[in-house]
Amino acid sequence: MLSKQNNRVLSGYIRIVAGALLLGAVFAPRISPAATVNELIAKAKQEGVLNATVTSSLTGRTTPLLIAAFKKRFGLDIAITLTPVGDTENYPRAVAEAKAGTVPTYDSIEGSEVENISLLGVGGIQQIDNWRSLLAEVNPLVRSGKVRPEVLSPAVLSGYGFAHHIRVKGILYNPKLISLKDLPRTHAELVDPKYKGKWCQPPWTTHWDIGPMVFPDMDKEKWLEIVRNAGKNAGTVQVENNCVQRVLLGEFAFTLANTYYAFAARAKDAKASLEITYFKDYNLMTAPYYIVRKGARRPAAATLFALWMTTPESEAIWQPELFASQFLWGESELDKREKQFIQDSGAKVVDLLTTDKGRDLLAWYGTEEGRRYRQAIGKAIRGE
Repeated sequence: MLSKQNNRVLSGYIRIVAGALLLGAVFAPRISPAATVNELIAKAKQEGVLNATVTSSLTGRTTPLLIAAFKKRFGLDIAITLTPVGDTENYPRAVAEAKAGTVPTYDSIEGSEVENISLLGVGGIQQIDNWRSLLAEVNPLVRSGKVRPEVLSPAVLSGYGFAHHIRVKGILYNPKLISLKDLPRTHAELVDPKYKGKWCQPPWTTHWDIGPMVFPDMDKEKWLEIVRNAGKNAGTVQVENNCVQRVLLGEFAFTLANTYYAFAARAKDAKASLEITYFKDYNLMTAPYYIVRKGARRPAAATLFALWMTTPESEAIWQPELFASQFLWGESELDKREKQFIQDSGAKVVDLLTTDKGRDLLAWYGTEEGRRYRQAIGKAIRGE
């Protein structure tokens, strides 16, 4: 059975309606690239090119398969480049492009809710008119009524972003180096000297962004100091995939990471020394969303790609390498297994879209003050 907390989060996430919060002038003007998928296809053929990103964990053996399937699905014969890139590297560049009014480097990119709200705050995302109908044409789960459009494009990002998969954060540890009882129970315990140099810190702020919502009575500067002291305690700062590999090799006892890395490691080696546990204070559930850049050179092809990446067809291609899931709406065996694992764990799962407090924090991160605070978190992660 789901814990009461998890039931509220998972059910609430799915019940989110598309009523976007009013962020006023920070929302980019709504531009409709086309009324139907067929019109998008015709325009994409005229554009002749698509330049998009995929999550940094994908490699050259998967991106050609995605390109081929995408072309076949829409009958396109266009030049497509898919670049694996981390959103923490890509989104600051996108924000700078939007502020400067320059043509975007990529037509479609993917990133977390917080990264996208920051980009939305500077008018860098194009809203797709008629997105519900377009999504129903492209995604069979939406078309059949099994999944409501608002699940894939929820409040705040309604019509701007389309969920690709779901990530749940936790602790991945090597039981040969550290026992379950000796692991930190809360994020604040990461400052304990006994963990000095024993763990690997990811470079993105995602693990820490939600702190001001979880601890509303704590001054934001106090939370920033906790992040900074924890950062000073980390043995290194590297992307999660590298951190996980170093934990497997015994170089570090544990790391903060998306739990799907453990599923991937066990699929390759059933005896892999990698276990999953969860913090007692909170564990973030987040999602990368595909968006179309405002001012993109190829908006029609970008729109088709952003919508298509929500589908079971695309998941069947990237999931065998990424091992992430669409467990809130997907139907693959891995989707079902991860959903059951989270239910059985009883972990306290939180997100930025289920509650008013979360949505308020997300909206604040779209302001200049919020962006500066996230930049400070980014430095604090490294102990600065």
